[in-house]
Amino acid sequence: MNCLYHGSIIPEIKQLKPFSTLHGTNKKVVYLTDNIPYSLFYIWDKKHNHFDGKHVTAWIKDGTAYYEEQFPDQLKAFYSGVSGYLYIVRFSPGISKVECRKQLYYSTESVETERYEFIPNVYSELIKYEMTGELKIRRFNEQSEKRKNELTDMISQVIVKNDYIKNPDTPDAEFYREFFIDAWKKAALTK
Repeated sequence: MNCLYHGSIIPEIKQLKPFSTLHGTNKKVVYLTDNIPYSLFYIWDKKHNHFDGKHVTAWIKDGTAYYEEQFPDQLKAFYSGVSGYLYIVRFSPGISKVECRKQLYYSTESVETERYEFIPNVYSELIKYEMTGELKIRRFNEQSEKRKNELTDMISQVIVKNDYIKNPDTPDAEFYREFFIDAWKKAALTK
């Protein structure tokens, strides 16, 4: 493996800086992957999605990226019309594997970018990878009723746990209310 990838909405980054928190620690890192479709999910447009965080429901298994929608047309809602950049970096000794996460890497130091590719429409690019089989999309509307209910319940619990119903004007609450309509309705019925 020579190249690793990092997706971002920010243009022309020369050096990827460690701004993310390594899962389970308080270490600041920059995340990388050797899986291009997976890296594209991190081209997250907070203006487009009305959410400062990232809501990425993806993983890698046996070399293939997977994405599971938690509401109808989630992938399209989050990524259609969004443009960004795929940054390419060389693997170096300062880059470590993320424990228990295949094909994910991190660096606690800044990483020089070798080059980048502009992605004019992330959704269209992801669909290209779906066509090649490098990405499998679990579309909400194609799930069993049982799985749809599980996904809706899971998000409903997030809404309840974070008191978004009681505090509906916060940016996070607005994000869940706008996109996760059924989960929001279900959470509103929870006492």
